[in-house]
Order: sequence, then C-alpha cells, then structure tokens
Amino acid sequence: MKKLTIQDVQTQQIIDTRLQHDYQSGSIKGAINIPYAKFKKVAPPLLDSQRPLIFILENEDKEVIQLLEQQTNNPSSHQVDGYLLVTEIPAELLVKTETISAHDFLTNETDYILLDVRDQASVTKPAPTKNLVAISLNDLANEYNQLDTKKEIFTLCGSGNSATTAASFLKNKGLKATVIEGGVTAIQKEQEK
Repeated sequence: MKKLTIQDVQTQQIIDTRLQHDYQSGSIKGAINIPYAKFKKVAPPLLDSQRPLIFILENEDKEVIQLLEQQTNNPSSHQVDGYLLVTEIPAELLVKTETISAHDFLTNETDYILLDVRDQASVTKPAPTKNLVAISLNDLANEYNQLDTKKEIFTLCGSGNSATTAASFLKNKGLKATVIEGGVTAIQKEQEK
C-alpha cells in the first residue's frame, strides 16, 4: 500500500482506522471511523463501492498495513489509493468529534433522537426508551435517511466504538451526531448512582 500526503486527497473516501478516542480527538473532516480490525465486517454497508479509499493510520505498523491489504484484496473490494499518517496531517485540518457524558445525556431536556446502532438481536443491556430509534450499524447506510435531520442525534452502542463509527458516517452525510461516551454501559452506571 502506497504512503500518501495530504495533497493526494481528492474525492476518495477517508477511513480513519484508529480507535474511538484517538479518532474523537481529531480527524480529517469527512473521515469515517472504522478501526482496522473491524474493517472487513463494518465497512461494506457503509462505503460507496465506486469511490477509492484512503486509510488514516496511527503509524506505519506493517502488520496493520498488511491486514488492510488482505481485507481489501479481492475483486469485489474497493480500490485503495493508499494511506496517510495522522501525524503528518496538519493540525488545522483535524476536527474533533462531539461527545456527551452519560450524565449530561440523561439530564438533557432538548428534543433529540437516541440512535442505538447495536444489533438488537444481541443486545443484553437495554437502551433508554425516550426518543429511541434502533438502526444497526449494518443497516445505517440504507436507513439513516429516515432520521429527522432537524433533531440532534445521539449515537449509542455498548461502549462507544460503534457509536463513533455511526456518528462519523452521519456527519459525512450532513447530519449532526454526538457520541454518548462509554455507551449503554456508562448510562447504566449513571442510572445506578
């Protein structure tokens, strides 16, 4: 896989492969957060198969690069133009992800949508029911347009990883999305206080 510079970014899809907290601290506007270990499972329904990809990596870890090459090396996969190192992206091009603590979410009085992106068949910890909409991450690309774009969307999953991916996807589609820090686990802990 070829190492690129920021000048190589044109109309490709940018996939930030870092974990949620690193991504949340700053990424290129329009990047979708899909950690490299989950790329093969999570990426297909979220990405445009006609547009090439550029990966954002933390460092030049040869194992990570090799894994991404393996996951994208088949005839039905996306074209990959290469990768950027996050450390070589100018700071002024990085934007932070909006997050909210479980406490602040639970005391929020505004009109919002609580978007649970977990696969509902495997949910063991229920989400709060107020303003709840359940669309799994796998179905989000096909169903996000049913969300009310006038309302703020709070994304929720078990711990915040998938919620970060969902928020990055929604932002890329022009919606306002905020990640609930720590997911439903943090909400349950807050409710137990």
